[in-house]
This record gives sequence, structure tokens and C-alpha cells, in this order.
Amino acid sequence: MTSRSLRAAALAALLALAPAAAHAFDTVDTMVWPSSGRFPAYVGEGTGPWSIYAYGGAMYDSNVLRTPTGEISDLVTRAGIGGAYGARIVGRQSILLDGYGEYRKYADLDQFDHFAYGARGRWLWELGNQLSGVASVQRIQRLADISESSSTARDMIVTDYADLTGAYRFHPDFRLTGGLGTNRIEHNGRDIDTTRNYSWRTGLEYISGLGNTLGVEYVHSYGDAPVDDIVGVGVFAGNDYEQDEIALTLFYQLSAQLRVRGRLGHTERTYNLVTAANFSGTTGRGAIEWLPGAKLMLTLEAFREPDPVIDADALYIDRRGVAFGVAWAVTYKVVLSARAIQERRLYRGDPLVATGLPQRDETVHLVRFGAGWEFQRHWQLAGSVDYGTRDSNTLGRDYDYTAVTANLRWQF
Repeated sequence: MTSRSLRAAALAALLALAPAAAHAFDTVDTMVWPSSGRFPAYVGEGTGPWSIYAYGGAMYDSNVLRTPTGEISDLVTRAGIGGAYGARIVGRQSILLDGYGEYRKYADLDQFDHFAYGARGRWLWELGNQLSGVASVQRIQRLADISESSSTARDMIVTDYADLTGAYRFHPDFRLTGGLGTNRIEHNGRDIDTTRNYSWRTGLEYISGLGNTLGVEYVHSYGDAPVDDIVGVGVFAGNDYEQDEIALTLFYQLSAQLRVRGRLGHTERTYNLVTAANFSGTTGRGAIEWLPGAKLMLTLEAFREPDPVIDADALYIDRRGVAFGVAWAVTYKVVLSARAIQERRLYRGDPLVATGLPQRDETVHLVRFGAGWEFQRHWQLAGSVDYGTRDSNTLGRDYDYTAVTANLRWQF
């Protein structure tokens, strides 16, 4: 695995927790550059086992607090560094390390000034010719999504992950899969209990000669789900949950220009105290990536899942939505992108419902435009314009905003 692909994998993992309406910096951070080799028209740059990068940027946000009236705009600047390293340590055993650190400064709302970071270590292990897997640990510190917390106080969320996966290829066309995982979530800035969650999974996959896979997987999860007494309606600090999911998984490359991946199944989520928030339904996530031309990439995604978004004052959010994106490599140095997202969110286990308010039902719309210029080798200049809205049945949670971003990045 090259260091460039290491960076891409690291970024995908570190952004995985971000909600659909996260900061506009995501638009420039996830830009697909022609030099990455993702477009057939251009060959990606070969890189060594390690890489380093540094970046700085600024974002103007017209409504930082995501309020329906009395909007407050601000200028947010940032500076960060990061890197990745991969090496074979002994025999078939390899390690992959990656991480970043970043400081963000708000010109007016300086109570949100903060340092964020992400660090991850992975051990790619192999035992013989049939047994292999990955053991990983990870820590992420970030600012809670202001649009969810609805708070003017800085809340830093620290999440620790540990995961062990394995696969046994007992037949040239089949393999058994399994894994164990856990995470710990801590809030520093709001009175929210630290939570711990655990999971284990097992599955069976069919692998074709071309590398396409079709599988079935069972996942069992359990952990803490406390409900804080924010309105004096009772405390459920001992609330726990269990979740069972069985799903079909698919990765299929129909041609060099068309790829399909997806997961479709049934999920049951139950609580020992707040049983009214139990969930049972069809869940899944699918994506189609199509390259109709050597310089053009189209993506279409759809999803529905019960997501315990840790920024929100609810046990979980029943999220369902669609997203469409396009990226155009105008030249080897210039790329343009656009992305549109629509997501409906049903907030389950919201303690405010006990006061007689309806269950929160919200729809988020987000449109993003980006442009990048790799004006010199190792240097990338990117900019974006984001426009987002939220429609809610709860008073005071509607908003719209516009964000304009510029970012300069050096990587080696």
C-alpha cells in the first residue's frame, strides 16, 4: 500500500464520524485530485512508505451557531500537520501508522477555539496462507457539531477505538470473517456521561476470480445509552442497549468504469429502560461509482441506519438519505467537484419528548461546490462554496447558512 493510499484511507476513517452538515472544510479535505490516480486519464504518482503534509486554510461561515434568526457570521482559520507510515516489520507482518493535528481559531466566537487530532495504528497480520486480519487502535479529538449541540460552550469529544478483524480463506472462493470491537466516548465541555460500546461480528464471503465479493454478516453490539435529566423529567443513567444486525454485503466491479458496493439487512435495537425508543427495520447503505469518461467520475449513494450520533441529545438518529457527487479532472492540475445531499433525521429517545413536544423530525439539504489547482508538485490550492439548510418540526432548529473556504496544502 502506497503512502498516498494510506492518506486516503486515513482521511476516510477520520471523517467517518462527521455528520452530513459538518464544516465546509470537508469539501476541500475530501477532494479527488488527478494525481491520486483515481481518474483513468492520469497515472497516479508513485510514493514511498512514508509521507508528511502540512496545510492551512480559512472559512467564512454566515451562520456559525446554526440559528434561525440573529445569525452570527465568523471567520475560522486553521493550520495542521500530519503524516503516514507503512512498513513490513517481520515475515508477513506489517504496520500502518497515520495521524494529524490541527488548530482552529474563530475570529469572534473564540470560545470555540480548539486543537483537534486523530491518530491510528494498525497491524496487518498473517498466519500461513489462509488466515489474515487487522488489529487497530485509534483516537480522535474534535469539536462537537454545533448544529446538534445547540450550545455556545465548547464541547470537545474524545473517542477511543480498538478493533480486531480476521478472515480464514478455507476455500479458493470462500472465506470466513470475524471481529471484535470497542469504543469509549468522552465529552469535555458538557455534562454528558462517558459511554462504552462493544461489538462482535461473524460472516461468510464468496470471492470471485476477479475479486468481487458477496457475503452475509451478523453483528451484535451492546453498551451504554444514558439519558441525561436535562428537563427534570427523570434520569435513566443506567439505560443500556443491545443491537443485532444481519446483512448481505456486496462489492462488484461490472467493468473498469462501473463499481457497486452495498450492505442491506435488518437491524433490531432495544433498550432496557427507555423501551419506547426501540428500533426494528430494514437498514443498509449502497453506492455506485461510474466513470463515463476518462476524466469524469459520478457517485450515487443511498442509506438508512440507526446512528448513535454522539453530538445529539438523543439515543440515536434514524438517518435516511441520498447523495450525488461529480468530479471532473479538467487537466492533470485542475479538478472541479459538486455534491448534493438530502438527509432526513428522526431523533429517537430525545428526552424533550417527555415534556409533550413531538419527536424531532428534520431534513437537511446540503450543496457543495469545490475547485482544486495543483499548481506545483506537492502543492495543492483548493476552494469551496457550501450552502446548507435544515427544516425541523421543533421551534428554533431551522437554519440556513453559506460557507466559503480556501485551503493550501503541501505534501511529500
